Amino acid sequence: MGAKLIVTLVCNLIAAIVLARVIHQLHGVDLLRGLKIGAGVGVGFCATALTMTYLWQSPPPTLWAIDTGYHIVGCIIMGAILSVWR
Repeated sequence: MGAKLIVTLVCNLIAAIVLARVIHQLHGVDLLRGLKIGAGVGVGFCATALTMTYLWQSPPPTLWAIDTGYHIVGCIIMGAILSVWR
C-alpha cells in the first residue's frame, strides 16, 4: 500500500507541475480563471482519458462518475491554489 501512495503522490505532483506551467504561461491569472483552467484540464484530459479506459473495461456507471468527478474536482482545486499562489 505504501508504494501505491508514493506513486499517487508523484503523479499528483507531476499533474500540479504541468498545471502550474499552463497557468504560468497565461499571465495574470486570477482565482476565477484558475478555477476555469482547472475545470478545463479536468474535463479535457482527465475525464476523457478515464472515459476511454472505462469504455473498454465496462465498470458500473456509478464508478465512472465517482472516479471522474474526483479527478475533475482535484484539478479545479489545483487550478484555484496555483492561480492565487504567488
